[in-house]
Amino acid sequence: MITKYRPVFISYNLPQSIPTDCNSIIINLGTSTAIIENVSLAPSQSFVIDGNENEYTDATLQVNFTGGGQNNLVVVKKIF
Repeated sequence: MITKYRPVFISYNLPQSIPTDCNSIIINLGTSTAIIENVSLAPSQSFVIDGNENEYTDATLQVNFTGGGQNNLVVVKKIF
């Protein structure tokens, strides 16, 4: 059986809570450091929340930014 999904791209530039409800890739495209639940992502660094077919996380992640520069955290959600 083939399972289809669609990618959804969302950009965040302010500290906030991010609902996941999916498998996702989180990419820091800004020039400031992004902090996701105490994990620091330097500019151009990424973090993957992976899963097998029909698996996903329903966690809510807290995102903050430190340092000067531009805040631009992009979340690519894999929605089944």
